[in-house]
Amino acid sequence: MASGLVCGTTMTLRDRVWDAALTEIVENGTFLIKDLEFEESQRHTVRRVLGEMEALGWLSRTDSDTRTWQLGQKAEMRLSVSAELIREVCN
Repeated sequence: MASGLVCGTTMTLRDRVWDAALTEIVENGTFLIKDLEFEESQRHTVRRVLGEMEALGWLSRTDSDTRTWQLGQKAEMRLSVSAELIREVCN
């Protein structure tokens, strides 16, 4: 999906960050920003969007200095997935 096209529409960088973050969470349970495939010039937007996702409950961190992003409470509820289930599948 490198082209950013979904059903004939162009995805914005913000859309791609949401998609990449939620995909990483569901597939791996946690991620670092460097795990997401974005250019260095896009990192500011990536960090800003992840912060917004955290504020909305989609992602969480143990504290603001932690670089590891994990499943947020809203994601657990809305995606029908739990941290325990992800650990089981990933191990």
